[in-house]
Amino acid sequence: VKKDYLAGVGDSLDLVVLGAYYGRGKRTSVYGAFLLACYNPSTDSYESVCNIGTGFSEQVLEELHAELSQIVIDRPKPFYSHSAGNQHQPDVWFEPRHVWEVKTADLTLSPRYKAGCKEGVDPAGEKGISLRFPRFIKPRDDKKPNEATSSRQVAEMYHKQESVSKKKGPAVDDDFEY
Repeated sequence: VKKDYLAGVGDSLDLVVLGAYYGRGKRTSVYGAFLLACYNPSTDSYESVCNIGTGFSEQVLEELHAELSQIVIDRPKPFYSHSAGNQHQPDVWFEPRHVWEVKTADLTLSPRYKAGCKEGVDPAGEKGISLRFPRFIKPRDDKKPNEATSSRQVAEMYHKQESVSKKKGPAVDDDFEY
């Protein structure tokens, strides 16, 4: 059992929904996964941190599809910081309006995501932080996007992990599942 599935273990973050990927299989009529980001108040930008496709009931996915379809935009905003690789781009982009609480097993470095890039997590400055095994908990209607978990908070959570603080360092997470 992954530790994020055990009560009281793992970390919870409040993240902003930036985009979505079309669903496959039984999810063809809804978005199957979403691109989430933390907020960087220093640069007033959103830094991508993970794709998430678990923790949603079919009913919640249908509700989210209806709600998010109303705020689709043609292209990412200039203040969205995400991988430049075409294969990792969402099928649709959204206005940054929704904040979700997400639980994760741990955090790892990834060349795909930009969270904490400017916080010194990678000496080369090429990798950001990604969530491993992220799971949707609930919408945070009480929070505005600029009140989401900050990139500095994500970097602090990353550094506080036992595997990082003991200098073992986690492997780079390059999974793309949804």
